[in-house]
Amino acid sequence: MSGDASPEASIPDLDLRLDESGTRVYCTPEPGQHCPDLEAASVVVALREAGYGHWAVVDEGVKALTQALRQPAPAGHQEPFLLAEALDGRFVLKVDAKGLEASLHVEGPRGGSPATVEQVLQVLAERGVTHGVDQDAILALLRQPELAPDVAVIARATAPVNGTDTVFESLVPEARERIPSIDDRGRADYRDLGELVQVSPGTPLMRRHHATPGTPGLNLFGAPIPARDGRERSFATRLRNVERDPEDPDLLRAAAAGMPVVVPNGVMVEELLDVRQVDLSSGHLNFEGSVRIRNDVADGMRVRSTGDIEVGGMVEGATLEAGGDVIIRHGVVGQLQHGEVHQPTAVIKAGGTVRARFMENARVEAATVVAQEQLVHCQVSAHQSVTVGATGARKGQIVGGQVRARELIECMLLGSPTSPHTVVMVGVDPEGQDHLEQVDARLLEKQKLLDELARTLHFAGQHPERVDENFVQRVQNTLVKAREEMAELTLEREALVQRMERSQDACILVRERLYGGVEVHVGDRVRRVDQEVVGGAFFLRDGELVFDHAP
Repeated sequence: MSGDASPEASIPDLDLRLDESGTRVYCTPEPGQHCPDLEAASVVVALREAGYGHWAVVDEGVKALTQALRQPAPAGHQEPFLLAEALDGRFVLKVDAKGLEASLHVEGPRGGSPATVEQVLQVLAERGVTHGVDQDAILALLRQPELAPDVAVIARATAPVNGTDTVFESLVPEARERIPSIDDRGRADYRDLGELVQVSPGTPLMRRHHATPGTPGLNLFGAPIPARDGRERSFATRLRNVERDPEDPDLLRAAAAGMPVVVPNGVMVEELLDVRQVDLSSGHLNFEGSVRIRNDVADGMRVRSTGDIEVGGMVEGATLEAGGDVIIRHGVVGQLQHGEVHQPTAVIKAGGTVRARFMENARVEAATVVAQEQLVHCQVSAHQSVTVGATGARKGQIVGGQVRARELIECMLLGSPTSPHTVVMVGVDPEGQDHLEQVDARLLEKQKLLDELARTLHFAGQHPERVDENFVQRVQNTLVKAREEMAELTLEREALVQRMERSQDACILVRERLYGGVEVHVGDRVRRVDQEVVGGAFFLRDGELVFDHAP
């Protein structure tokens, strides 16, 4: 036989036969049969031509037969060699310990019978699975096991549906969402954001929608999965200039003329304070209502308002705090305090939106922040979003500082060619994050106190003659109180962590270009940009931070 011959060209004449069960193929060499150049592949071809090509080949038997035929035929009788066997289809079932999901791995038959739906259902029943089985999925896997995924889900629990908390629906949304005026040519004028909304007595302001109960789920074992009922909340107390509708207690109406201001669990109607400017001639302002300042707010001044603050000019190193929106027609220019790199002199805080043309060296805290042109070396925390430069705008750049938002940061340019350190973060509520850090610090202090008290009691137990009994009792009382406070802080921390769950929809959108020196955070994922790149979107996909140039 030539060494270049194919296995088909050297197929041996083998005496193949089945055992009594018809599931195994054996071969016993003929007396004197000798094939010195025989290869194992030729034996496999012989099996295929005999109709056993789809059976499971027994490699050890094929190898042993090949070696036997290469040798001169021995004297005496040889035992038969097992070459192939018929195997039935198999499957492996895995059931989640909590009964939330069951998955199936299927292997097709090799000469035997395929696995059946009935067999899978029987194993599911033996494992206690009585709910959520997808028989169509099982049938599809068994029908074409060679095309099936490695593992496929064939049963799922019915997830619980939590109830919704009380919802307070504002019936005057324009009170919180002033938009730029649009001229006849379709151009937006960001200097004109419209007039403050006014309401008259009797105007509907807010409707309360009651909480709904939760719907329990059902796991694979038929056991219920608890659901959380929605939390019922009432209108806030001491809401000024509003009253409940006498025929509909879930409806708030204006009781006086003025400007509506949405507050937690309610709405108020505020009067408007109108001043020319805020400087040494006016002194600080602290007003129960909304404030309109026609010109500038001078450096070092402070304005506090329970409603909105509208500034017609500039804000120079001043502090503005509003329960509603802060609208600044021009810009904010602060300075860095001497020796305090992260303490800008301009501070803007709002319960709603902060809007300005540009902001420089400012600390800003709000629900949403909108700048038409730039944020330069600012410390920004937004519960919802930060937008710098609207779609189609020529400017819109974030340079230096730190910008945090729970849902979205959007800009045209991020960083600058000079590579100042610029940090942008989404996916975590900034206020909740700060609160969590405070709670962690208090937990650390309490743990140190508990450790110290435990050491004191241990010493007292080892040396009772050296410690007064009253002192031991006081230490034990302090220990009990410290543990109670520790438990309360732990519950508070768990609630904060639950509230601060990472948003899978959080995104950082850069429309044109990113520069080196930018540090991007999405949830707990971080990426640093070391060189200039074209814009795109940063977001989480399957828990990993993704940068997509074509969002």
